[in-house]
Amino acid sequence: MATAYQFMKRHPGLKRSSPKNVDVNRLAVSCQSVLQPWYSLLDDLHEKNEYCNELIFNMDKSSLKDPINFKLSVVHPKNENPGFRKEPPKMANSTLVAAVAADGFALPSVILWLSKSLPDEMKLLLSQILDIWPNRSGWMGCNEFKKYALTTLLQGIIDRRKRMLLENSRCLLLIDSHISRADPTIWREFQKENIDVVTFIPHSTHIARPLDRGVFTVLKTELQSKYEPPSSSTSSSKRTALVDVLPQAIHHTPSPAVIKKAFATSGVLHYESGSILMKLPETSDYQSSTHLNRFDFYGKLITDEKLLNDWSEHLGIKEEEKVDDEKNSSEEMKKEEQKDDNELESFVEMKKIKRKFEVKEDDHENEKEEIIVIERKK
Repeated sequence: MATAYQFMKRHPGLKRSSPKNVDVNRLAVSCQSVLQPWYSLLDDLHEKNEYCNELIFNMDKSSLKDPINFKLSVVHPKNENPGFRKEPPKMANSTLVAAVAADGFALPSVILWLSKSLPDEMKLLLSQILDIWPNRSGWMGCNEFKKYALTTLLQGIIDRRKRMLLENSRCLLLIDSHISRADPTIWREFQKENIDVVTFIPHSTHIARPLDRGVFTVLKTELQSKYEPPSSSTSSSKRTALVDVLPQAIHHTPSPAVIKKAFATSGVLHYESGSILMKLPETSDYQSSTHLNRFDFYGKLITDEKLLNDWSEHLGIKEEEKVDDEKNSSEEMKKEEQKDDNELESFVEMKKIKRKFEVKEDDHENEKEEIIVIERKK
């Protein structure tokens, strides 16, 4: 190491860095031949729709596990074992869901907290910029995403467009291509509101997703620097310790400066991908992800009318909805008919009993005629 430092002193153009672990799939995607078509798609959309930075959004999620850095180096004799370090059980997962705009604006964030109901210690975090949803798993599944997409995300984008007096402007939303997003009925609602939704190419988010390029990195750094592991290893104590540092970390994370820099370094703004692509190799051994019986919506404009129609046909949504509607309609008609029959039968029986015990003789003929009319109607 001393030799290396002396060598660097003699050559100022050199520096010492530690290599990072990169997933092999991410490494394969990190090339111009894979990412160039996707960035070209974005540039075409920018050219056509002239998005303003206030209406370019990125939505993503980040895990909120124990924010502890377990990296440790030990210097020891070659003929001795360095030993082991006891690692305490990790806290069950919870998820932070965030959405930001290219001008530095942040929509209200949502925490999916592993709990049947909202714990008392979490109630202190509730605010206009943060909501907490009790969740059975702590992860974002299909149902949780649909709820978030159609309430917090969609409504938040619509409200911001109105506040900015940009009702006639189109919006751009960038999301990952997780399977929980594979519901075309959600994206038809975004299409109706003139919001263009583009998915990232699988395994490329470390390069192209703004939230990964800075916002969540700052969040995890803040949590690691401020989180103090509790003396007790129970889930409750860990949760309480995390709650103590979450407000300050979340407050600092979505700062306008951090968000703007994240969008700038991801290359998703108009004609800003050149500096990103030129740092990457031209080709790799990348093979696109294929999933059996799964519609290919990866790295595409998923609010395109043709794609939505093909997607719905692939999933059989139209046919299923039609069959379900017919079935429900038929069942409702049968129920109504049965209800009418029961009411008529009850009415007839009541009239018969009334006729039998009625005192007035002169009413018998009128009631008899009324019963005949009801029976005929039945």
